[in-house]
Amino acid sequence: MLDEILKYKPIEVGELPEKLPFREKEILNPVQFLKTKPFIAEIKKASPSAGDINLDISPVKQAVLYEQHGAGVISVLTDKHFFKGSFDYLKEISEKVSIPVLCKDFIISEKQIDMAYAFGADMILLIAAILSEGQIRKLSEKAAEKGLYVLYEIHSIEEFDKIRDLSPKLVGVNSRNLNTFEINMKNACAVLGNIRGDFMKIAESGINGVDDVVNFKNFGADGFLVGTYLMKSGDIGYSFRELYKGLG
Repeated sequence: MLDEILKYKPIEVGELPEKLPFREKEILNPVQFLKTKPFIAEIKKASPSAGDINLDISPVKQAVLYEQHGAGVISVLTDKHFFKGSFDYLKEISEKVSIPVLCKDFIISEKQIDMAYAFGADMILLIAAILSEGQIRKLSEKAAEKGLYVLYEIHSIEEFDKIRDLSPKLVGVNSRNLNTFEINMKNACAVLGNIRGDFMKIAESGINGVDDVVNFKNFGADGFLVGTYLMKSGDIGYSFRELYKGLG
């Protein structure tokens, strides 16, 4: 599946508009928000692993609910083909919430970073598994040029070596194997417990309630990216109360 995504992504990048909107919104620091509200709540209508999750939902209304009930950051999928996301969702949400917004995509091009900035993102995701060390550095420099923060995603200690020298502020450890799309929380916990540095550690994928938050927190997670659990929730307030119970 990852090969399919990366094969299609240059096509999608090639279809991005040349003329971009002017950004007026100031960039917010996600680290400051996550210190008190450590949940990154995701807008994700579909995914290759789960299929259609919630196609009828209003991304803006969902994001506003997330903010009201305790999200520190909103993550917005902008991959169109595989996740049914949109940069338009990113722009609409960034204009309606007062917390930072993450552009979550398989970023391989500086053009995507220009889009993220223009459409209101405060931070972007860079996935170590799909980028060389040189590519990560180049894209990081582009993000810094725009003033955007970076959430670096890793799956192993070897991938952490790719970003170690970039002085990361946010490092996400994903439980999902991007080749099989299976969840391996044991591996993620091992990585969380073995990376060191002056950064926030964010547990990603597989969080379905209080027990998962407790588990990841015990292995050193400072923050938690939660997607499907919240997208399928019939009561966002209750779901957030459950997640916050895991913080102790």
